[in-house]
Amino acid sequence: MTSQTTPSTWALRIHSVCDWIWWAMVMNALWLLFTAAGGIVLGAAPATVAATELTRRRLRDEKTSTLREFAAAWRREFWRANGILAAPLLVSTLLALQLISVVTSDTLTTPLGITVAVATAIALVITTLIAPLYAHYELPLSAYLPTASRWMTRNIAHALLLCVAATGVTSASLALPGLIPFVSIGAWLSISTALCVGFFTANDRMLRDEKVPPTPVGPSAKPTAVLSGRSRRDV
Repeated sequence: MTSQTTPSTWALRIHSVCDWIWWAMVMNALWLLFTAAGGIVLGAAPATVAATELTRRRLRDEKTSTLREFAAAWRREFWRANGILAAPLLVSTLLALQLISVVTSDTLTTPLGITVAVATAIALVITTLIAPLYAHYELPLSAYLPTASRWMTRNIAHALLLCVAATGVTSASLALPGLIPFVSIGAWLSISTALCVGFFTANDRMLRDEKVPPTPVGPSAKPTAVLSGRSRRDV
């Protein structure tokens, strides 16, 4: 029985891996296309939200018409996505460029270099969390950034896992620069969305099983270790 089922199991796994590689390439192409369509500055945030939304739906085994629904999500979320994500994306990009400068100048181990590296990691994690939070939870627009920040400080292990994933994608892209225009961005969006959706789904299960009080969102609210909210696009 084992000798008959093992090849089939491996074939399914290989097929799944290839399928996700293809998905990352499609998301990469669509992200670049729609980011350019928004003039880069205004296009990146809605393209990120659209890629996150479709990847989340794929993780939930929902059927999607990729190009049409990506374009629809990009248009629908254009201004809201820019409202919650444009500034964090800009800050993360500027810090990443500064970190590259620090690394190339061989000053990473200096106090300035360490500060830049830590600030970049924090900005990256918070920025990465916002789009999946937006796809998974319905909150006031002004609440996504502080909620992502609170979540990061109370889930350090998960935040470190996101940093490890980002390091892996970056290292692979630097080792094989040909990946960057074809798959790197899509791979990061797919991996980060899968990780974050996993984190949030576990949180939702905790809320259901343990009846943990939800995290309040208002400025005077006391933060807790969990999140609560209604999914924006459950079907």
